[in-house]
Amino acid sequence: MYISFLNKIKYSALIILFVNLTLVAQEDKTPNDKDYTGLITQEDFRTGYTKKWFNKAYKAYEPNEEIVQQIKKPIKQYRIKVFMGTWCPDSRRETPKLLKLLDEVNFKEKNLEIYAMDHYKSTEANYEEDLDVHHVPTIIFFDKKGNEINRFVEFPQETFEEDILKIVTNQSYQNPYAEE
Repeated sequence: MYISFLNKIKYSALIILFVNLTLVAQEDKTPNDKDYTGLITQEDFRTGYTKKWFNKAYKAYEPNEEIVQQIKKPIKQYRIKVFMGTWCPDSRRETPKLLKLLDEVNFKEKNLEIYAMDHYKSTEANYEEDLDVHHVPTIIFFDKKGNEINRFVEFPQETFEEDILKIVTNQSYQNPYAEE
């Protein structure tokens, strides 16, 4: 009976240890883990498991230089939050374009936040809370006071840079999911 009691304690201890290790492993996810959600940087894209598709799409994108020049000054008045999925074809197409465009206009990285989301369009830390993110990528433009000005969602209405130009110059623009 005493041995049976000790075996139960050992099994209980093993179960508790396993549960704790599982929880710790989930908390230690990095942008290099495929199921990571949260803040992710351009450097993470370039060097992590995303580097193959990111670097290829970044290099392939050649924005219209005339439009880039028109975007250069007004975009600096904004803070940008990007919600994307590293698993999502639309995000894999549009996120490298955005980052190349921002590099072309010398956009300050401190004014950009990019969040990797899961298939449910959420992050473990709820960065998307109150932002009405239902499709990825969603690129939200905020003024310096933190008010949302407009957003690009999933795919361009014209071309990527033309859509961004309309947003940053306050021209009439609606993403495909905006309610009229």
